[in-house]
Amino acid sequence: MDKIVATACNDALKACAKGFAGSAVEASTPEVRQAFLEMSQTAVRRQEQLTKLMEQRGWYTPVPARQEDVQRLLPELQDMAKTPAMV
Repeated sequence: MDKIVATACNDALKACAKGFAGSAVEASTPEVRQAFLEMSQTAVRRQEQLTKLMEQRGWYTPVPARQEDVQRLLPELQDMAKTPAMV
């Protein structure tokens, strides 16, 4: 039962992080946008903590990232973060 509850919480935290990030994008004021961003980041941190606990208990086994994929994608993502979005 613990594994089922942890998995449901993990899924809920991921959904919260996505939802809060989406709300931040839609927010019309900087203060509200910042609040949603902080809530999203908190959900991401909590999901990471829960995932680590689930791994320790043997309830979750992540698929390891291939190092060559990480080395290729990370610079691209960092460049995207520096470049203003084109609409």
